[in-house]
Amino acid sequence: MRRPLGQIMIVDPDRPLVERDTTLCCHCGKILLVKPGTAATVYLIPTPDGRWLEEPGASCWHCLQPVCLPCHDLGVCRPLERWLTETEAAARAGTRLGPVRAARR
Repeated sequence: MRRPLGQIMIVDPDRPLVERDTTLCCHCGKILLVKPGTAATVYLIPTPDGRWLEEPGASCWHCLQPVCLPCHDLGVCRPLERWLTETEAAARAGTRLGPVRAARR
């Protein structure tokens, strides 16, 4: 990634040290592992056997930020900060928002 948001180091005594670039999903805050040199267009998904699956990355066309695949499948732009603001405002008003985001896992 040209300008990663961060890095993660995965330490497993049975495997070599792994360092990966990371970014955040703008809609739910999930940490996304990014393939180096792809500018967040390819996500890396670890498997239990130590391999890495490559999945095409996704971005929101409204806020132009990277999003995780479940949030992309929702097809709605609702950034995490806006969702938190709406939730706080509803709590202050004593009302409830609609269903909680089903794609959050």
